[in-house]
Amino acid sequence: MAVAMDNVILENFLRQVRPLIGQGKVADYIPALSTVDGSRLGIAICTVDGHLFQAGDAQERFSIQSISKVL
Repeated sequence: MAVAMDNVILENFLRQVRPLIGQGKVADYIPALSTVDGSRLGIAICTVDGHLFQAGDAQERFSIQSISKVL
């Protein structure tokens, strides 16, 4: 089943989950993670055919140790 994707869908998703910011804790056991601003929220999806969709703070650079998983 194909799912239509665009940046507006991602922006709406972020709007729904943004209220959850602050309910967790920024990991402090890895120095590179301890300095990350926990209020940042972004999402980016790159399809196998090269289409890029992004919203929020997707352009913000930060270490992705312990927060990324390959699907």
